[in-house]
Amino acid sequence: RCPDCKNIFYCSKVCQKAAWPEHKLTCEALKQEYKETKNRRKAQKKSGDYSISEASGTGSFFLDYLPDIFSSLIYRGELRNNEQPGQFFATDAAEEGVKRKLGPEKFLFFSQKMREESLKSTGELQRIEFFTDVNELNAFDQFLLSCGPFDDIQRAKDALPYVLHGIHTSGLKPDGSIPNIGDITVRGYNLNALEWASRRGNFAIAEWLATDSRTKVMLTRPDSAPVAWACYTNRVELARMLVKHGADSRATTPVVFGHKPPSHLAGENGQLLALKYLIEECGHDIHECDTEGQDIRVSLRRNNRVWAQSQGCIAVDDYAKSKGVLGEMSTTNRKAKAAAKNKTESSTNNQLAAALRQLEIAGGTEDDSDDDEAEDVTDPGDYLDELLSVADARYNLGQYSKAANLYYKGYHAAMHRGSCINAPAIFPIAHKMIQACTKTGEKSDLNMAHGMAQQNAMMPGHPAYIREDLAEVERIMTKKGMRVERFAMGMGGLW
Repeated sequence: RCPDCKNIFYCSKVCQKAAWPEHKLTCEALKQEYKETKNRRKAQKKSGDYSISEASGTGSFFLDYLPDIFSSLIYRGELRNNEQPGQFFATDAAEEGVKRKLGPEKFLFFSQKMREESLKSTGELQRIEFFTDVNELNAFDQFLLSCGPFDDIQRAKDALPYVLHGIHTSGLKPDGSIPNIGDITVRGYNLNALEWASRRGNFAIAEWLATDSRTKVMLTRPDSAPVAWACYTNRVELARMLVKHGADSRATTPVVFGHKPPSHLAGENGQLLALKYLIEECGHDIHECDTEGQDIRVSLRRNNRVWAQSQGCIAVDDYAKSKGVLGEMSTTNRKAKAAAKNKTESSTNNQLAAALRQLEIAGGTEDDSDDDEAEDVTDPGDYLDELLSVADARYNLGQYSKAANLYYKGYHAAMHRGSCINAPAIFPIAHKMIQACTKTGEKSDLNMAHGMAQQNAMMPGHPAYIREDLAEVERIMTKKGMRVERFAMGMGGLW
């Protein structure tokens, strides 16, 4: 172990001596970081107070932990499940906890202040939640926070069964797939438990999540990039462990600051050791460009304005330069960016063409009549999957009205093909149709979406997102000045 920075470990003194010319470039910065971390932990241990602020490519998270008073969680960038922006209590138990801390009189004043601040926050993608004790939080928040900033593996293990139960009772996802632990992410910030543990350097928790049969799916999900986040904070040993257990070192997502390559993520943060691990052990290309056509030296300068003041960033730049990286926005890079854009657009059109071919092979067309009395009409149930693939492709192309009509046809085909009227397969199709109708913004489509949302919300066993769809459609209708009417349940059924 390096006696100065206490961050780097070696297998022998011989290896330590051989690595010194490289390590000395970052040793002083790591030494200062270790000292600051140690002092901060001492202060936290003494008072119990601390704050954490982290950002990703989709939002940010802030924790102000004050156990002697009450703590707050701030989520920026996203609101879920029809949440409203502003200030709220995390749970009913948290509200009771704050009330006990403040007393009745101060609690009333604080509650009024919260309502006033919430009114000011209308339209913002920010939500603040207060609590006095971690046990007051719901199981999902306890699990995520324990894997991340709290670094509490026992609490995470205790919360996991409740989290899994919540997932299993939530029904299918809107796209029809079965949800799993990887779908549980931090609001706005959008890291899953393994990614957060990796970014925070919580090795024991990350290893448990990567090896437990109930959670290891997060290693290989296409929307999970734990190795990238480990390299972002120079957790090389943790990254090496993840790769050993099957994680893809090249994985990146929109949350990784817009599909940033892991090597760029490490480089922009001045993490030379992590960068060398990716290049020399994992075989990443040091000349790889990001989605903007920037090589690693360009992205370092553009995305880290104080890079020249960081020894780590300077070392990264020198290393990339020694490997022949140009450090400029070359014509080749611009062409690569344009080619990537064209490839994306072409891929979407190809998706529609392929879906139409498969629909034709299956014996169906988009324009089949849905009139039961028409002659020579094929049954959409015979080619339901192909029909929905065409609908998905049209939706991705922004052809929302056509997509809505296809989803509507698919919905009725799935309903008649199932063994019961509320077969689980119909709800994801209904959700997609509602989404397509609301995207058009037309009043006739909104009325159609409203009827579909109500019909499915009345069915036993409907998933939670159907009621969220209903609330969202009614919100849009109210905003447009439309009349919102609910169905009446009578002897005649839903209508």
